[in-house]
Amino acid sequence: MLENYQIKTLMLIHELEKSLGEMYTIFRELFPEYNNLWSLLIKEEYGHSEAVRKLYKMTYEGKVLFREGNIKPEGVQSVVDYLKTVHDNARLGRYTTEKALIIAYDVERSIIEKDIFDHFNVAPELANMLNILIIGTKRHAELIKEKIDKLK
Repeated sequence: MLENYQIKTLMLIHELEKSLGEMYTIFRELFPEYNNLWSLLIKEEYGHSEAVRKLYKMTYEGKVLFREGNIKPEGVQSVVDYLKTVHDNARLGRYTTEKALIIAYDVERSIIEKDIFDHFNVAPELANMLNILIIGTKRHAELIKEKIDKLK
């Protein structure tokens, strides 16, 4: 049975992935020169959001265990809050294309560094879903970094 703090953390991880999709949607509108990148990230982040929702649901079915470890609801909430600030600032025209890419890279790297998805313990038949989240996030960071490097 999940504890309340675990439930909150899982819900916030879902919200984090959804907020990333929303951020990339805003960036696609504001920085269309990277339309292909933003579109890919939007699609995959919403896919990640749905995968986290499914993993959360499967915790109740006993197919997935979630070990919170060093991931606390307050920490995930702070990233979600930061993304809301980014959304607002982007809409106000406060970012250049380069700044948008750097923000995107920093958030993706933060998710990787915190090993958020490593806190899920899944049945073998669900390992692919979890790998998509882990590998996808790493690929996002790599794709964004390539764009940043080309700007220099």
